[in-house]
Amino acid sequence: MIPIVADVEPAPRPVPLSLYVHWPWCVKKCPYCDFNSHAVAPGELPEQRYLDALVADLEAALPLVWGRTVHSIFIGGGTPSLFSPQAIDRMLSDIRARLRLAADCEITLEANPGTFERDRFRAFRSAGVTRLSVGVQTFQDHHLRALGRVHDGAQALAAVEEASRAFDTFNLDLMYALPGQTLAELEADVAQALSLQSPHISIYHLTIEPNTYFAKFPPALPDEDCAYDMLDRITAMTGDAGLQRYEVSAYARGGHRCWHN
Repeated sequence: MIPIVADVEPAPRPVPLSLYVHWPWCVKKCPYCDFNSHAVAPGELPEQRYLDALVADLEAALPLVWGRTVHSIFIGGGTPSLFSPQAIDRMLSDIRARLRLAADCEITLEANPGTFERDRFRAFRSAGVTRLSVGVQTFQDHHLRALGRVHDGAQALAAVEEASRAFDTFNLDLMYALPGQTLAELEADVAQALSLQSPHISIYHLTIEPNTYFAKFPPALPDEDCAYDMLDRITAMTGDAGLQRYEVSAYARGGHRCWHN
């Protein structure tokens, strides 16, 4: 008798899952921002009601992702750092109770220097966050005012220094081609960022998005040639400092590439 051998291919392994969690509140809406975000006083944040809604939304989606392991979580906004470390702890506990997380799951939280308090970043680390992304944008006060940011350069420096003490890896967000920005000012921002030894820097070109304040009242921006010169200097300066460009706006030292910028 000739044995019958079924020609069956092994089932494909489930693709790892990335999870994005959105916190849609800020102290102030920036004039360039087109994300779903709304200004609110910190004492008015509906933390528990919003967490309940997030859990309900996650549970409704669970049948679509059974068996898939989460390898990265990005908590964005808005300004997630407005929420208490206790709220972030509860949220991550609720996620772990419903999904399988990889042992080395990257958990990033966006933080605004304007909501920075001493030891707050350490509390986020204790809650389970493994990586912070600090929204500096620029270290220069006049450009921060033009961007409608609620922090100043000194607060930005303090927030990055605190992030470096609390986290093994973190990101520093910058923007370039800002209203009235010169090439020399851009170089000063990048030099300042590099001096802080951030292992990862994301540098974004400011673009005017529809339905924003800047779309309605356009500021004077550097021309296209100047913006290209700025990008060339960013790439050169980060490369000289040992950061490799691995995405359009992402630069990292060895071992600090991320799933989410």
